[in-house]
Amino acid sequence: QWPIAPYQDGRNLGAGQRSYSAAAILDFPTLIRIIHHWRWLVVGAVGIGLATAILFSLLTRPVYRASVILEANPPAVAISDEQTRQQDSQAMNSYDFVATQVGLLGSRAVAERTAQELNLANNPDIVAQDTDASQRLRTAASVVEDGLHVTAPEQGQLIKFSFDSTSPQLAALVANGVADSFINTSLQRRYEASA
Repeated sequence: QWPIAPYQDGRNLGAGQRSYSAAAILDFPTLIRIIHHWRWLVVGAVGIGLATAILFSLLTRPVYRASVILEANPPAVAISDEQTRQQDSQAMNSYDFVATQVGLLGSRAVAERTAQELNLANNPDIVAQDTDASQRLRTAASVVEDGLHVTAPEQGQLIKFSFDSTSPQLAALVANGVADSFINTSLQRRYEASA
């Protein structure tokens, strides 16, 4: 059996020890006294946190974003009566047309066409050159598709998209390349539909 020592009310405290009463434990002077007592620990913790934040921000590679805005207009030239009726129905359903264009803009086909037109498969900064050409093209298309962010408009016909990269030149090149590929794909699709 262990003997229990009697309660000491704080009058026999050693050097550096403090006595805090339960009634006044959260008042402001007590808080200041605690912070002052542990000041080197607080200063050290703040210093370590600040040094870690600075180190983290210096080691993080910046990500650049290139943005493009495209206007999505339904085809305006009608060659036959059927196309005129189709245009009238599209004019009434312009939101569906814009939503379709947003889906096409973010599609794998546009990403592949962009990678092919910009020859990204042969760029060693984007794709490792130790695989065959078709695998490199698929990898480059995946890079384009992963970095591309398409934003559907809530109203109107302006579609905004952006491409993120750690290289500002690559971000601008791919964003403009996606716009060109999308426009060329749309023109090709309209030409094939009218032929």
